[in-house]
Amino acid sequence: MTVNNTMDRFRTMETFVRVARSGSFTVAAKQLGLSRALVSRHVGALEDRLGVPLLHRTTRSLDLTDEGRSYLTFCEQMFRDIEGQERALVETPAEPSGTLRLAAPKSFGALHLSDAIIAFARAQPKLHVQVILENVSFRPTDFGKRGFDVVLQFAPARNASLTETPIAPMDWLVCAAPSVLIREGRPGVPADLARFPCLLHESALPNDRLWRFEGPRGPVTVKVTGTFSSNSALALRKAAIAGLGAALLPRYVVADDLASGNLVPLFSRYRVAARPLIAVYPRSPETPLKVKAFVSFLTEWIASRGGNLTSAAAR
Repeated sequence: MTVNNTMDRFRTMETFVRVARSGSFTVAAKQLGLSRALVSRHVGALEDRLGVPLLHRTTRSLDLTDEGRSYLTFCEQMFRDIEGQERALVETPAEPSGTLRLAAPKSFGALHLSDAIIAFARAQPKLHVQVILENVSFRPTDFGKRGFDVVLQFAPARNASLTETPIAPMDWLVCAAPSVLIREGRPGVPADLARFPCLLHESALPNDRLWRFEGPRGPVTVKVTGTFSSNSALALRKAAIAGLGAALLPRYVVADDLASGNLVPLFSRYRVAARPLIAVYPRSPETPLKVKAFVSFLTEWIASRGGNLTSAAAR
């Protein structure tokens, strides 16, 4: 059967369905944008091909024959099947492909992101993933100049040209080694940190030397000082274990140290606000499929672990 013959067959079948459902050649013609005469010829041609009458025609009514009712059911089911298959084809996304260039903080990337990336790469074999680990504040221009598709960070970008999608909240806490607590005395409340050696973040968040707590009597802010600072949570962790001072760190960095006793959490009645891990990427009318796939995967990957990330890789 030629293409034209196939198209003619579908056209006559569609015309018949319109006539049967509307009960009128005139109404069907208006719906299809055809002349009444052409609609009548379509139905006649269909009846000739099938060799049976599909309609009883009188001057006052238009009724389906038994064969017409059976054929109408067949036609409608066929059109539903075609529409369903086409809709499924359109709605099924293509596999992500090309290159996904990703930037992330060093500590999170070294401890956890590599495991997630391996799992993501296995799930997306057509996608090449590049991971850059560095502790810097990214600017909107970095996406164009450095070719990043996604940046993971703990601080909001607050830029109208960028989209921010929260991935998961990350717990933070203040901790110290037993040795420094013996030497300096254990601080009882956050205000005591003003006179306690602390380990300071460099280029992390604005006012990061102001440590904020939520306590039984409301919020508390303490300005801390110290003689050791770093832009690496891993370096701060090691300095804390060495007894150089108290550190404010993500729980995922020190979870194993807390369990082993190398570090001790401070201020059980006070809580440090969680900081969300945020995926930042250029705002566009349609987010690239590879970015959607990665953000969705990482969100589910962390959620599947209950958000309780450990720091086994730091040992």
